[in-house]
Amino acid sequence: MQVEMIQQVGPSLQGHLQATYSEILNVLGEPNATGLDDPDKVKASWGFRDPVSGMTGFIWCYKEPNPETCTQWSVAGNPELFDELFDVCAIHWL
Repeated sequence: MQVEMIQQVGPSLQGHLQATYSEILNVLGEPNATGLDDPDKVKASWGFRDPVSGMTGFIWCYKEPNPETCTQWSVAGNPELFDELFDVCAIHWL
């Protein structure tokens, strides 16, 4: 599945993604929305959308000093989109 990156941050925490920084990079590329978040709390974030369905997703590293060592990421968005993109990673929805 191809996604397009969007300049938007997640509305609020909906769950957690157990993944490494490298695993997220392999799926989405470099963080694209980091500068839109509070720089004291968020060091890496992504906003993305499936251009066909319009489903959106957001991932961010909250209160972790180094995103490269973060393994529990905050997420929001459409669960089906996350299932398609991160099928090998554990996602816990709140």
